[in-house]
Amino acid sequence: MSDKIPIRKRRKRWLIGTIALTVVLGAGGFVGDRILKSKGHPGLRTFLHQVVTNYPASFAMEPVLLSITVDERDMEQLRSVVDEARDRGVIMPEGNEYVEAKLSGPEGDFKAKLRIKGKLTDHVQGSKWSFRVVAKKDGGFLGMKRFSLQHPGTRNYLCDWLYHRLSANEGIVALRYGFLRVEFNGEDLGIYAYEEHFGPELLEHNGRLAGPLFRFDPALFWEHRLNEMQKLRFDEPFAAYQAAAVDAFGSSDVAKDDRLRGQFEEAVGLIDGFRRGELRASQVFDADRIARRHALLDLIGGHHSMDWSDVKFYYDPAAKRVEPVSYESFSAFPLRTLAGSDRWVGRHEAGMDLHDQYFNDEEIFRAYVKHLERMSRKSWLDSSFAALEPALDSASATLYREFPYKELDRSIYYKNQKVIRKLLNGPKPFHAYFGGTSSDTVEVAIVPIDGLPMEVHALLLQDGTRIAPVQKTIIPCRRQGNLGVPVVVRFAASGPVEREGLKIECSVLGASVQREVEVFPYALLGSAEQGRLLKDRTPNAKEFAFLIVDEQERTITIKPGAWKLDHTLVLPSGYRCVAVAPLRLDLVNGAELISYSKLDWKGLQDLAINIFSTDSSSHGVHVIEAEGLSRLSHVAFANLTRHKDDQERSGDVSFHKSSVIVDHCAFSGTGATLLDVSVCSFTMRDSRIDHGSDQLEAHFAQVTLSNVTFGHAGDDAISVEGGSARLEKITITDGKGIGVKGAKAAAVTGSDLRIEDMGAAFEGQDGSRITVKQGSVKNVEFIAKAKKAEMRYGPVVIELVDVTITEAGGDFVYGDGSLITVDGERVGVAKAVKGK
Repeated sequence: MSDKIPIRKRRKRWLIGTIALTVVLGAGGFVGDRILKSKGHPGLRTFLHQVVTNYPASFAMEPVLLSITVDERDMEQLRSVVDEARDRGVIMPEGNEYVEAKLSGPEGDFKAKLRIKGKLTDHVQGSKWSFRVVAKKDGGFLGMKRFSLQHPGTRNYLCDWLYHRLSANEGIVALRYGFLRVEFNGEDLGIYAYEEHFGPELLEHNGRLAGPLFRFDPALFWEHRLNEMQKLRFDEPFAAYQAAAVDAFGSSDVAKDDRLRGQFEEAVGLIDGFRRGELRASQVFDADRIARRHALLDLIGGHHSMDWSDVKFYYDPAAKRVEPVSYESFSAFPLRTLAGSDRWVGRHEAGMDLHDQYFNDEEIFRAYVKHLERMSRKSWLDSSFAALEPALDSASATLYREFPYKELDRSIYYKNQKVIRKLLNGPKPFHAYFGGTSSDTVEVAIVPIDGLPMEVHALLLQDGTRIAPVQKTIIPCRRQGNLGVPVVVRFAASGPVEREGLKIECSVLGASVQREVEVFPYALLGSAEQGRLLKDRTPNAKEFAFLIVDEQERTITIKPGAWKLDHTLVLPSGYRCVAVAPLRLDLVNGAELISYSKLDWKGLQDLAINIFSTDSSSHGVHVIEAEGLSRLSHVAFANLTRHKDDQERSGDVSFHKSSVIVDHCAFSGTGATLLDVSVCSFTMRDSRIDHGSDQLEAHFAQVTLSNVTFGHAGDDAISVEGGSARLEKITITDGKGIGVKGAKAAAVTGSDLRIEDMGAAFEGQDGSRITVKQGSVKNVEFIAKAKKAEMRYGPVVIELVDVTITEAGGDFVYGDGSLITVDGERVGVAKAVKGK
């Protein structure tokens, strides 16, 4: 009996201990679960699963390593900035100077300068300080010369990674953003996020022409924020959007570069006119990209980044349009309303908020809703994730090395899609009241109750008859906290209309889905007069007697004959400009032909269309953002401009974002550039280019040339910057510069090329690749030059196969890391090939 008592006691103690341990673990789990959920995490179970699953997965790849070394004196300066920021609660620019640093990355070692980055103290918490890095000379990291390093949580881990990738896929200028491991003075700081800053490399990477990058200067706004943090509250008019100056990134470089400064002045002028209400948003901004950006911000729940102090821009100097640049998204929040909701009042005016001005532009709003419909389809998000899956897996694995619990929660994006669809299809957009009839009209008073503008398409009668409104009608939104302002809509009617059973056919402005709203059979007394819609722009083409505008066929025809164009002609978008021989068009008195419509010009084999300038004073012919494919056949362009180093436009003739096929055409003159094509598809066949300085320049375009002759170039014949070029049966003779030049990672292939009597046959720089199979090179000062390998681009490669070379004054020269081969054998002398 005595032996059983200790056993019972032990069992009792074991049971009590087990219960106590269970209670402790349960309580701990409950508290931990509550804490995690309070911070926005799904809970403890998901947290443990993520840690167990994701951390081992992180070892599937080794993160990119960036090592930073700063000497002790400069380290003390950085510590001083950090300590002061922690004391004040904000990072002040005073004293936060750049210090010298040595960096080592996957491409090699380089020198740079860096400083503490950011405004608030989240950038200096713990040992993971945020840095702004600017590489010196040819240095750089992953193609970037200017970039930031910061805690991944600063940009919400994988959320900004996804935002920039989606932005790039939508054709928006997007920053390079990802994750890496950082060592600082030998100390492993763990996983950081890198984020590209604003400079020429950003534009090159996004396939854009060089141009100003800028913002609304937030400096005075941050003075206001600092006062708030110090609990000082008073009227501060200097902190408003309307008071902010337009500030260029790299302002010192802009000031030194006449061309860039002039472009920046253009951008400032357009922005000023926009803020004053003198110019519509679509006259200043790239309407489609503004629309895409805001539809995307709705999808990702990134409305915080719409603050005017955070938005960034690029000015396209050829299109004369301002584009948005993707920047910190503050995303992955549940969507409550749309970026364009509660804004449309049907007019733009001075004093409006930036986004109120955007979304009171009809072109922008229509495009915005179109992209909302597209992006809110589940299939769009499914395909986006599928396309990004390999890159997302790689980025996630790097992040999980230190943050295995920071998965990308895809569910928030799918939920936001559902919200977008609901908001685009609310239960009722407006109330409609029967206002009476006259002999030929029916009046309906419409009172908006929704936050989106509605376009009225028709009045539906009880018998199914459909009556169109007398004029285009867009019902403004109801501003939050206010009653909707009544709008009277008139519909054409051939006789009396019964008030019973009427419906309005309508849609959200720009939407593809139409809906019906019942009309109350009684009037709304005291209805206000409908405000006038924005006036459509009057086509400039109607000022010229030699043009025939056919609105039904959407054509603008240049009459045959001999005509003088003595002031600038602007052709609107959405048309086709038609011309046939015989036609002689003389551009005089500084005139310019600018077409936003595609060209369809057809001369004859023995009677070409002639476009020229007898006084060489014109500013040329320029096709910009034309929809569809232009075609030029048997057209001769001659003496349009005189040579000027600061030529206002790139080229006597240019095509920007306007694809074109050119055959049996001729270009000649003394201009700085005879033909310029950019960001488009360009095909030229059986044509000739004579004289001029530079003859053909292509920028980020897809170029195909066949049976084209280039003669007597004052400088270079063919220059390809970015993009690609395919050259077949090309003759280049009697020029002073380079026959074929590639730059900025251009890919040039050629066959059956004949180059004679030129300064040099081939030159490559910035990681370009030139491959020529079959051809001849004769009497040139140099055969080929390959500039040195650049860290951001890689090596230059020039390959010549079955190319006959005779009477060459010079041989082959290549820079460090680059390569020239002839019939598969490496050739040339390694020299420091400098310059552009």
